[in-house]
Amino acid sequence: MRAALLLIALALMGCTASSNDPLPVSKDVRLQLGVAYLNKGRLELAKPHLQAAMKRNPRSLNALFALAQWHLAANETDSALSLYQQALSWQPMSGALYNNYAVALCMAGEWEEALEYFDKVRLDAQYPFHTKSQQNRARCEKNKGHYASQP
Repeated sequence: MRAALLLIALALMGCTASSNDPLPVSKDVRLQLGVAYLNKGRLELAKPHLQAAMKRNPRSLNALFALAQWHLAANETDSALSLYQQALSWQPMSGALYNNYAVALCMAGEWEEALEYFDKVRLDAQYPFHTKSQQNRARCEKNKGHYASQP
């Protein structure tokens, strides 16, 4: 459980400027409410707001990131992966998507694929968090070794 929470934090780091501001600010009130509840661990209250934000703007990366984080926090990794895959089909060169998808893959135990997506982050020259993404990659590699040694 502790490892899962660490990886959720890693995912949030990939799309933020500081650890005090876990998701980008949005003008969408439903998204703001959902993120606020998510940050407080109030998953049951966050979900309907995040779903409404996603329904209102299905191509909003901010809404997608927040809803995917909700799925990860709820241990619904496959749903988060599905959201990221959907977004990658219409944002194929997004460093933020590559990073967050890689973190979710790492959480799912898909380490080799995760490492490939961490490497793709550098394809987005505009992505401002390359260093954080490489730190996420290193943590994923470290967890791979830890979990591989478990019976």
